[in-house]
Amino acid sequence: MSCLLVFLSPGLPVCSQTKLTAEQQKQIIEKVDKAASSVSEMQCEFTQTKTMKLLSKEMQSKGIMYYKKPNKLRWQYTSPYDYTFIMNGDKVQIKSTKSTKNIDVQGNKIFRQITNIVLNSITGGTLKSSSDFVVEVYKTDKDYFAKLFPKKKELKQLYKYIELHFNPALTMVSSVKMAEKTGDVTVVRLSNTKFGTTIDEKMFAVH
Repeated sequence: MSCLLVFLSPGLPVCSQTKLTAEQQKQIIEKVDKAASSVSEMQCEFTQTKTMKLLSKEMQSKGIMYYKKPNKLRWQYTSPYDYTFIMNGDKVQIKSTKSTKNIDVQGNKIFRQITNIVLNSITGGTLKSSSDFVVEVYKTDKDYFAKLFPKKKELKQLYKYIELHFNPALTMVSSVKMAEKTGDVTVVRLSNTKFGTTIDEKMFAVH
């Protein structure tokens, strides 16, 4: 699970921000959810920056992400190391140059909750998971972002909050910030996103 937390865990620069009214939040969430529901396949590049409370410098890594509806994800680090996280339904595989580890998500409640967050954070679909989070939506000078506060005990022990920033058109997530209870913060920025491209099923194979 610690490997997954590396992905999930410098904050994003936020200009003046305004919390939206309940009705405005509902409209934004509906728009984001509609866009998320329309995504069947996507791929993009990502840059991940992790700030650890006990270290003075940031750790940055880069890679490629592939997603296929409803529950297939390949999160592949290419720099500064080779490391791949593959999710295919209830099966998860973590691969490095030295080892390969398979995980049965159904057998681990907290891991199952975290993997659901991963999938939903990519598209923004997690905003409608009212049973899992308290959601607050804000508008800044540059974009909209949603701040999610965990409701469930297991997730509250891990995270202070999750923050999803959206592109101006509200059609996709542009970055994800996760603040852990330890004080560590991870920000993942997505770029060069492509929709509708045919992704080979082999990319999601878990052996």
